[in-house]
Amino acid sequence: MRFPERLTSYGVDLLRLTEADLELVRYWRNHPNVTRYMEYREHITQQMQQNWFNRINNDRNFYATVEWCGQKVGLANLRDIDYQAHCAESGIFFWDEQCLNSLIPFRAHFALHDWGFDNLRLEYAKAHILRDNLRAIRFNRMLGHVLQPGQENVQNQLYFQTREAYFAARERYANLLA
Repeated sequence: MRFPERLTSYGVDLLRLTEADLELVRYWRNHPNVTRYMEYREHITQQMQQNWFNRINNDRNFYATVEWCGQKVGLANLRDIDYQAHCAESGIFFWDEQCLNSLIPFRAHFALHDWGFDNLRLEYAKAHILRDNLRAIRFNRMLGHVLQPGQENVQNQLYFQTREAYFAARERYANLLA
């Protein structure tokens, strides 16, 4: 599968992650405002970041910086894409605090998931969310993600979003994003 270099939709650009972005992403990934919402919280070195990029830069992973008004403000991904089962794990984080309580995360989510559900023919998307990340839980539930059985007491909880739930959520928010 050849991933696009740029996805433009809902007023945001998703730019395929390149080596040129690694230091920016590493800086923000190590920032306490971001790290506290991640399962892995240790400091990430330049070599660790490069090793990670070498592992994910393939046809099973699509990582993209989120660009809003010409500024890179976050990172979104569909990873561990299973072309046989038609599923992938999705994730998103923003380092620009002004984006967090705006429509930009919705715009980025819909741009990425439109592409995933339409072009990759996904049937569902998975997401792991830390149980104390209430903003992310609220956001994902609004988008149709459902906590999976047996995950109530797990720290890094598993949510699923079906194709039908995705398109229903997109329809619900379409007017806000126009």
